[in-house]
Amino acid sequence: MQNSFKNLNANELLELIFKYITDISSSQDYDEILELLADMGRALTNADRCSVWMVSDDKQEITTKIAHGIEPITIAMGSGIVGSAIETGEKIIIEDVYSDKRFNTDIDKQSGYKTKSMLVVPMYDNNHTIIGAFQVINRQGEQEYFNKRDIKILTLVSTYAAETIVALKLEQEVIDTQKEVVFTMGAIGESRSKETGNHVKRVAEYSKILALAYGIEENEAEILKDASPMHDIGKIAIPDKILNKPTYLNEYERKIMDSHTELGYEMIKNSQRPLLKAAAIVAHEHHEKWDGSGYPRGLSGEDIHIYGRITALADVFDALGSDRVYKRAWSDNAIFDFIKRERGKHFDPILVDLFFENREAIFRVREKFGDNYDVLNNFSKDKESIKILGAYGTKASGYGTSSIALNGSTVIDAGNLLDALGDSSVVVEHIWLTHSHLDHIVDIAYILDNYFVQRKKKLYIYGLPETIKAVKGNFLNDTIWPDFSQIALVGSEDMAIEYKEISLGERYILSGGESLEPFETDHTVASCGYIYTKNGQTIMIATDTYSLDNIIYILDKREDIDALIVECSFPNSMEALAKESKHLTSALLFNQLKKLKRRNLQIYINHIKPIYIDIITEEIREFKGDWQVKIVKDEEFLYF
Repeated sequence: MQNSFKNLNANELLELIFKYITDISSSQDYDEILELLADMGRALTNADRCSVWMVSDDKQEITTKIAHGIEPITIAMGSGIVGSAIETGEKIIIEDVYSDKRFNTDIDKQSGYKTKSMLVVPMYDNNHTIIGAFQVINRQGEQEYFNKRDIKILTLVSTYAAETIVALKLEQEVIDTQKEVVFTMGAIGESRSKETGNHVKRVAEYSKILALAYGIEENEAEILKDASPMHDIGKIAIPDKILNKPTYLNEYERKIMDSHTELGYEMIKNSQRPLLKAAAIVAHEHHEKWDGSGYPRGLSGEDIHIYGRITALADVFDALGSDRVYKRAWSDNAIFDFIKRERGKHFDPILVDLFFENREAIFRVREKFGDNYDVLNNFSKDKESIKILGAYGTKASGYGTSSIALNGSTVIDAGNLLDALGDSSVVVEHIWLTHSHLDHIVDIAYILDNYFVQRKKKLYIYGLPETIKAVKGNFLNDTIWPDFSQIALVGSEDMAIEYKEISLGERYILSGGESLEPFETDHTVASCGYIYTKNGQTIMIATDTYSLDNIIYILDKREDIDALIVECSFPNSMEALAKESKHLTSALLFNQLKKLKRRNLQIYINHIKPIYIDIITEEIREFKGDWQVKIVKDEEFLYF
């Protein structure tokens, strides 16, 4: 919308102004509005070029946001003719810029353009603070130089521009604040379920890719991208015990978990903001399925809002490819096979086809926003893991004693199975004991007592011969507790328990690339630890011990062992009791570890008596030297 370089009369000026104002008022894009403002300044003053300059937030620089004929430029505050006008508030007219020492000729030399005349008018906000300036150069037409009339016109333009820009920035701040709140709330929801903020970033980006591929306009696709992080916001109302349960949910727990869709919708459904209205739809419908088998309302086909259909596919793809508390990530091929099988069932068939057509773009997003698993010590997701069910040296309120889950059905020790696993205890099939002390065996009794009727498979108890003898003779002996090795499962001839004696140094194959090797430890009763290997990665689980001689001997021979779990039960002031009960203090532990030749080992410390946590933690910090040490807690994953 350029004029023909003639002096405009009042009616022509008014007509031109209204044309630009109409275009500007119909746009919501910041850069487009600035460009229209620059075009208006150029047209109304018969200039060849117009630049809109803005002051930086820190008031140290000014930048051409829009500049006809040149790339954007950033200069120091007060530099050049424009900088002088902004700094002083002066309206500057120059007939020959080359005669003004403030003019930088380098730009003309680089571009080949010849700047002659110039007019600069500062822009003020409502507080009369200068926020930028309009700069027009090289007046066209019969008169080559800018005049007082041009100053009035450009002042009018700058006043309108300043009001427009301030309003636009305020609106943008509101939008940006909404986006930040939406993303932050979404990330908080994910963090409660032990997932990462990057999950919501990836789902957001995948959603936009699919939306654009589906034919949704750019601005609406951007709204969906910004809204999708709220898809699981309702999970903030789900109890941790259900949200982070490591295995399947029972019927009651599943009903509570599924309610997160309606909880999330109810939280934000009353907002009239487009972003939050979209977020409410996403939260409500991202678990609906194309064939009508989803929840909460059993919608099907196109009755499901496109936002819900898109987010459903994006969320499932990312969830299957991510480690969660209850599973390891699926391979890409397994995920692709699943999505193909669910085409027309779970997912909109068109979106499935678009997903595969845009797979490379989706992979680039996954690469950019990949998870850096900082669950414990910045380990990456290619590490294997175990879960600490009980980390402490005795039972206390909020503290569980020795238990480690290797997978869904296999644990080492049974000190804290019931509290940590709840109903999932029913699927535990293999318990490998380190020794016979009560804090390592107690929940064998309780998981059988609570879930006897539901159990479909016998429970195998593994241990050294002395450990098995002690458990059978002194615990599950029909005096302290029933002898479940003589009680059949409901509807089966199998006994509820079968004992398996193990031998030190032998390698026992579990399943799926997993194995355990018992090794001797030094305790008041016969005891062992286990070397656990999964898919070629290995961790040494020492549990209760005093002397580390055998452990050090093995570690110096076995470079494949990446990490060691070892106890530290007592503070240094109780060294005599530690020695008598064959446990460790921080001084005893780290003084012995000085004998170890290798240093490329992660040290995990467990079995601390809860009453001494603070003092032992401080003493470990004092004595650990250059060892990489982590004190473990209940419910944590250890990666190795």
